[in-house]
Amino acid sequence: PLYNLTRIPKDIPLFIGYGGKDSLSDVNDVKLLLDNLKDHQKDKLVLQYRDDYAHFDFVMAENAESVVYDPLLAFLRTQT
Repeated sequence: PLYNLTRIPKDIPLFIGYGGKDSLSDVNDVKLLLDNLKDHQKDKLVLQYRDDYAHFDFVMAENAESVVYDPLLAFLRTQT
């Protein structure tokens, strides 16, 4: 559904991961998303791009723990 992304509070921590091989949410879609978040506080927004990742790799890849989860948890720890 359509959601006005500018309504997201600018101080909410956001960790956005996306991949170059993702056919469900491609790089162009993410660029549109980021354009809507351009005023978000920079220390509250982390982008993680993996050229070799498709949509489900962020959950199921053999290296997802070190590539996705560890950085995500480190980011969340800095936001408390």
